[in-house]
This record gives sequence, structure tokens and C-alpha cells, in this order.
Amino acid sequence: MESVKNLAPKQTMRSSLPRSRFGYGPSWWGASAQPSVERESSYWAITRAPIPCLVFILPILLTYEIGVILVGGESADRVRTGADAWIRRAIGTLGLTDRWLPALAVVVILLGWQAFRRESWRFRGAYLAGMAFESVLLAFVLVGLGRLIDLGFDRLDGPTILDATARETSNSLAPLIGYLGAGVYEEALFRLGLIPTLYAAARRLLAPELIAATLAVTGSSVLFSLAHHAGMPGESFTWFAFIFRWVAGIFFAWVFLTRGFGIAVGTHAIYDVLVGWAGFHF
Repeated sequence: MESVKNLAPKQTMRSSLPRSRFGYGPSWWGASAQPSVERESSYWAITRAPIPCLVFILPILLTYEIGVILVGGESADRVRTGADAWIRRAIGTLGLTDRWLPALAVVVILLGWQAFRRESWRFRGAYLAGMAFESVLLAFVLVGLGRLIDLGFDRLDGPTILDATARETSNSLAPLIGYLGAGVYEEALFRLGLIPTLYAAARRLLAPELIAATLAVTGSSVLFSLAHHAGMPGESFTWFAFIFRWVAGIFFAWVFLTRGFGIAVGTHAIYDVLVGWAGFHF
């Protein structure tokens, strides 16, 4: 009896201890069991929520969709980015051909996600400026990362994709519009859609959470890289192009998971505009 009495308080004390970020919590990312109100309402938490992400990407999405109509005219499909075209072909097989449907789907997914969270829909407008600053900063980080990979391949692969991009840069509106669309639809397809899908599939196969998350990030990044070499006109394959885009896919996945969908879209779009349209590189 004495041993039972001594055991009970110990169990009570252990169960009352808050889980640390790297402690014994059931989530692989180690979320705290008792998050404070201040933490949940901070800039870093709120800017990952669906509604701020939607408000942040909406100008990019509308500029792309309206730009495709105005610049493309009767040949609007030639202005559309690859991921947008793939999505339209996929839903077209179901008889869904409305030009605004993919954009509407992105909006509905984010609205539905916000409704499912059952959290406040309000946020400070100043947070959008912070999201824009983060997107620019992270885009420059990716430019620097690309230059490091470029230097490593410089002697092995000859002229690399970054050199080719600098030579082939066009300041016309059509490529600029395409880069904005790539930021939205490639992130929607490969990060917002594919990472949760691959993660869920791995968990269904009884993979541990950490392994499932790693497979989802890596697998989506490999597919992201390979997609740039698929179809017509697909880019010719080089190891530099494949590895750089694989690393970029992991980078975008990290931004998506840690800073949210909105900043991932902003980072992707700004990077593409900087390198592909403006020809910027270190």
C-alpha cells in the first residue's frame, strides 16, 4: 500500500508538466501542450494562417489571371505557366473548363482551411508588409543559394542554368506574368497540395511522423524539379538544373511549413521575377 501511495503523486506531477518543444509531445514537431495566447496571436503565428495568406497572394493571383487575358488575348494559353496549364488540363478531362476555376479553387481551399481552424479571421494590415519583406529577403537567400550551387557545377557542367537565364532574360510583360503565375500555382500544386498528400500516404503505410514528413518534403521537391523537364517545351536536362530545383523545392517546402503558404508564394514569385525577368544574380 505504501508503494502505491508513493507512486500516485509522481504520476500526477509528470502528467501536469508542460511538454517542451523537443520533449515527449505526441507531435513530431514538438508543439507545446499549453501554447500561450501571446504566442498564438503573434505575427509569426498569424501570418501562417490561411486568411492572411489569401489576402497576401490575392493581388499576385489577380494580376496573373487578368494579365493572361490582356496580354495573351486569343492565345492566352501561351502565357500561362506550366503548373496552371497542367491543372487546367487535369480538370478539363472532367469537363470543367471555366477560365477562373483554378483561381477560384485556390481561394476556396484557403477559405475552407480557415473555417476548419475555427480561429479569428481578423489580423493587422501591417502584417502584410512584414510578409512582403520576408518574401523579398527569402528570395535573395535563394538567389545566393543558387549561386553557391552554380559555383560548384561551374567546372563540371559548363554554362549553367543561371548563366543561360541571364542571357535569355526578357523584359516583355508575358514572361513577367508567367513568373507571377508560377509563384501561385507551383506552390499550390507542389506544396499546398502535394506535401499533405504524400505525408498522408506515408502515414497510411505506417511510416513514423518524422519519416513521413521527410518523404513528403523530399518527394514533392524531386517531382517539382522533374516537372520542369516534362512536356513541351520542357527544359533540357542537366544535373545542375535538376539539383538546383530539387534544393529550391526543399527551400520552398521549408518556407511553406515554417512561414506559411502566402510567404512561400511571395518568395517563389519574387525569386522568379528577380532571376528570370530582371536577370539579377550575385
